[in-house]
Amino acid sequence: MMQGNHKLLACTCIIIAVDVASGLSVAKPWSSVASSSLATSRNASFLLATKGGAGKKIKRAAQTTKGFGAPPATLDDVLASFKSRMPENADDVPCPCGSGEVYGDCCGPLHRGDRICSSMTDVLRSRYTAFSWRNIEYVMATTHESCRDYRDDRVAWAKDLNRNGMFDGFDFVSLSAGEEEIDVDDENTGYVEFKVTFRARGGGGIAGQETVISERSRFLRNPTDGSWSYASGDIRSDVAGLEGAILNK
Repeated sequence: MMQGNHKLLACTCIIIAVDVASGLSVAKPWSSVASSSLATSRNASFLLATKGGAGKKIKRAAQTTKGFGAPPATLDDVLASFKSRMPENADDVPCPCGSGEVYGDCCGPLHRGDRICSSMTDVLRSRYTAFSWRNIEYVMATTHESCRDYRDDRVAWAKDLNRNGMFDGFDFVSLSAGEEEIDVDDENTGYVEFKVTFRARGGGGIAGQETVISERSRFLRNPTDGSWSYASGDIRSDVAGLEGAILNK
């Protein structure tokens, strides 16, 4: 990398780290937010005085105020409105994760829910492909609920990922994954170290230049069905001045 652009690249790495740290998670499958019409009702009570004011009688009249405004958008509606980077012939092209297989035989079945992530590597590679092609639904669906970025409000979470978490200023160049490590004290916890190479898009001083982000990720296994999901990770960069620093603390 060019020496004069180290400061720009350092800023880029921090931005990437924030993106990587935002929304990397979901253990539970998402469910659509049910839409319903807004309606409220209230009872109004008032006093009616009898002639001469000698006596008082309470009369209760029910008054209903119907809902107003459009119903809230469902998660399906929101996801359908997002742009995608997935090619039309996705099943026939090489999978972005770098496995050497076509997408239809690699990450495709995981994205479609035809099979579960039975290993940490499955989660890592399929999430890399999901970020590469902007599959926000899958990123959410493979994030463990213990992850700090997990949100119960799925619609708001999806919108945040769409705005800030899909690396729209970068091309995904490659993924290099290390060996899986099972925690010595818990067989349902594991770790994988990996590196992702990004290439900056657009104009400016770093356009076309590449930077590498490394992460040691923690994954958790569901003891019921054996599926793994992403829980957390420490992100580092190769840019001069940032070596060894954890960028997402």
